[in-house]
Amino acid sequence: MRMIMACVTMISLVVTSAEAQNASTPAKDAVTDATIINSCGGRLAKMFAQYGAPQDLRVKRGNTPDQDDVLCDYGSYGFRVRNKMIQICFFWSDWKGPIRGIKIGDSREDVVKVLGNPPITVKDKNGVVTAYGYALKDLDAEFYADFDKDGKVWQAEFGLK
Repeated sequence: MRMIMACVTMISLVVTSAEAQNASTPAKDAVTDATIINSCGGRLAKMFAQYGAPQDLRVKRGNTPDQDDVLCDYGSYGFRVRNKMIQICFFWSDWKGPIRGIKIGDSREDVVKVLGNPPITVKDKNGVVTAYGYALKDLDAEFYADFDKDGKVWQAEFGLK
């Protein structure tokens, strides 16, 4: 049953992508961190209209079928979609611009200088800090700067509360 649901979701994404591309061509303006972040909470069709078809789609299984998500990969950024709504956006290691003032490759100290002391600190089982979390009240979202083994930002993610 979950396989059928995943197939239906993928087909829905492809059809929605085709419809969005037929309706309008995505803007060729530079994509910024703000445009990506502000896409959270938006509808799937708007994502396709604004950014075009993703380079790759992957299913992310949840604990139950209604918690399954689809990851839409656009290369240096991406979105996690559930029920045709963007839930989370990601900035990956190829992202070259700023992300709310920080950059991929920044140290933990650099992140604190720009964003302040984190209200949330995520650690692995060995006590190594793997992420700093911040509540973004202006967007009703949460932001996480994820660190690699050297303490450098390798990914940033924004999600709706």
